[in-house]
Amino acid sequence: MELEELARELYAADPAEFIPARDRHAAAAAERGDRDLAAQLKKLRKPTAAAWAVNLLASREPRSVTELLELGEKLRAAQRELRGDDLRTLAADRTRLLRETTGRAAELAEQHGHRLTESTRQQVEQTLTAALSDPEAGHAVRAGTLIKPLEYSGFGLDELAAAAIRRTAARPKPQRELRELREQLQHTDEQLGEATGAEERAESAEREAEQRCEELREALQQAESELREHRRNAKTARQRRERAQHDRDAAAERLRRAEARER
Repeated sequence: MELEELARELYAADPAEFIPARDRHAAAAAERGDRDLAAQLKKLRKPTAAAWAVNLLASREPRSVTELLELGEKLRAAQRELRGDDLRTLAADRTRLLRETTGRAAELAEQHGHRLTESTRQQVEQTLTAALSDPEAGHAVRAGTLIKPLEYSGFGLDELAAAAIRRTAARPKPQRELRELREQLQHTDEQLGEATGAEERAESAEREAEQRCEELREALQQAESELREHRRNAKTARQRRERAQHDRDAAAERLRRAEARER
């Protein structure tokens, strides 16, 4: 049990510290007289980057690994029983979960100071695919003590399972999808109602604006007519003033001349 615990600790630790940490644990075991444990620890090999990332995932987020392995069990059961509907759904879940779990392993590795290369990331996904597809590989991944990435040819469906999927593809839409479509229709009905209300309000405002413009045009015509009349009156008044000014000037000149003769 101590060996398993120490191995899990070592294989999830920083790869650069693996050998020094392994040797320290082996030396400590030898000092306390446990030479078998010391010898077993010295045999542990440093993991590759991909294997370490998977070990880190198994150590830090075991629930993610458990979810992946449980999905593998469901897929195998659905394939054995030729449940086409379940196979279609589970196959989609498999693609999604592998992508998410691989991404999470890469995130954990980067958080611990090691950014995975694209090829290493592919090896991680390949290892997780093997764990999902094969129970023995799943057990190895769950243990968290991988030395190198695992390989698997793929979770292929046999012809009978593939035929079951094809048959379900021709069936009517499932209730869940019909419910979603009804909800979408209801949503679009609500949007249509809102748009129709907005259109009616805009058209009403447009009519009011047109009526106001017509009233303003009539008022403008009336004002222009009044302006022309005022201009005529102003012109007549100016002419009368000019004539009065002329008559006043003439009268003032006659008065001046008469006063001059009196002197």
